[in-house]
Amino acid sequence: MNNLRRVAVIDCGTNTFNLRIVDVGSSAGWIPVFKQRVPVKLGQGGVAKGIITADRMARGLDALAAMKEATRNYAVDEVYVMATSAIRGAKNGHEFVTKTKALTGFDIQVISGQHEARLIQEGITLNFPDGIDEMCLTMDIGGGSVEFILWNDEGIQWAQSFDTGVARLHMLMNLDDPIGPLGVSKMQPYFDDVMAPLSAAIEALQPTLLVGASGSFDTVAAMMGTRTRRSRPDHAQTPEAHPVTDPTSLEAWPDLFARLTTQNAHSRAAMPGMDPARVDLMPYSAALIGWVLHHGCLREMCRAPYALREGVLSRIERGLPLLPPLG
Repeated sequence: MNNLRRVAVIDCGTNTFNLRIVDVGSSAGWIPVFKQRVPVKLGQGGVAKGIITADRMARGLDALAAMKEATRNYAVDEVYVMATSAIRGAKNGHEFVTKTKALTGFDIQVISGQHEARLIQEGITLNFPDGIDEMCLTMDIGGGSVEFILWNDEGIQWAQSFDTGVARLHMLMNLDDPIGPLGVSKMQPYFDDVMAPLSAAIEALQPTLLVGASGSFDTVAAMMGTRTRRSRPDHAQTPEAHPVTDPTSLEAWPDLFARLTTQNAHSRAAMPGMDPARVDLMPYSAALIGWVLHHGCLREMCRAPYALREGVLSRIERGLPLLPPLG
């Protein structure tokens, strides 16, 4: 395995910063080295206003400094840092990029929503090693934006990013907790308007499988009891195949939707499978998923373990340019 390269990808999201370090170059798969997830909440208090507040900027810089130390400790050969909605949409996003460079030496690549969607899909594709024989709709729920990709075995048929992420919705809608049926109904016209292009694409392409890209869908699968967690011995130095998707039952969804939208934060925090970092925002995730599922053609739903980070790793491993072509 002398041709192995140790690569780190950091995804600076609106809610969480995620670091993944793997060794690539083995025909048998990636060798996992280290993961770190920090609930920075970079968009808190500012994402709907197009700014990163001073306390969130400090929190983000602290997280990246810790991740810099991790890349040093694990002797990483290459580091790629990607930034999405909160930073690309902030008037002071460039300030965050500049301060990160001064503090850590990291060059943050701020990517467009279109590139984000395509990188997510490159990661998702790895979770379907046998391909797929139906039209699928990938959904990645972020804090600032939500990415949708319609695809099948012939490739991406349509992709778009919408500024309807859960942290942004939380600020814009200013709903009570629990949001209840009234809060859900208040969001529907907004979704209908902002995501009208998605409705048109679904109507035209008729996807039957909704593929949830990690994040909120990790929590959905955990709460349904279908999330697969792989365990490995500490410091295992063997390649592993890419994981496949986990089913998320459409039959169980209405009950979970009701619990997420009608119970308050204290009750949600006590729900089995709830991620503590997502307690405040899961009702908005539920509203988004519910709106998508009301497009009647979707008959199945699953959770994919991979997303943007793995899409970046896949392109690096294959020697491709970091950003995929748009088309």
